[in-house]
Amino acid sequence: MPQEVQNGTALVHGIANDGTAIALSGYISFILETADAGHKFELDRIKDEMRATKSLVATDPYIELDVTWAPSGATRALAAASGNVYFLRPLAKVTISHFKVGTSIVDGTSPFNGDWVYVGDATIKLLQGTGKMSIKLNKWDDATQNASLTTTITG
Repeated sequence: MPQEVQNGTALVHGIANDGTAIALSGYISFILETADAGHKFELDRIKDEMRATKSLVATDPYIELDVTWAPSGATRALAAASGNVYFLRPLAKVTISHFKVGTSIVDGTSPFNGDWVYVGDATIKLLQGTGKMSIKLNKWDDATQNASLTTTITG
C-alpha cells in the first residue's frame, strides 16, 4: 500500500506494523481500526486535618488497551470465520505482536506488543456497514507481575 503524502510537520498516520501484519492471538485475519492505550494505576491521596493533599502514593501501574478491528478475509466466508474466537474466556491471555509505533519508558519495548490479560468488555457490532469486534486488555508495567497475571493457574 502506498504511503500517504505529508507536507510540513510529519505526523503518525495509520497504524503501522514492523513489516509483518499485526497479530492478536486467537484472531486470524482482520483490519485494525483502533488501539487506544491508557496508563493507569491505583492512587492513594493522604490528606491532613484540613483535607489538603500532603502525599500521593501510586501503586499497581498498568496499561489498559481497547482494540477494535473489522474481521476480514479473501472471501465473505473467510471474513466471517476470521474472528474464530468471538468471546474469550475471562482472564484469557492475548499476545499482540508486530506493532511498530512507540516505546515504553518502563522496559523500552512497544507498549502495544506482548502478553495481555482479557478483562472483559468484548463487543461484536453488526452494522449495516462493516462489522466490528473489540476487546479490553490489561498489561502491568512490572514484567514479573505481568507474567504471573498472564499465566492461568492449573491443578
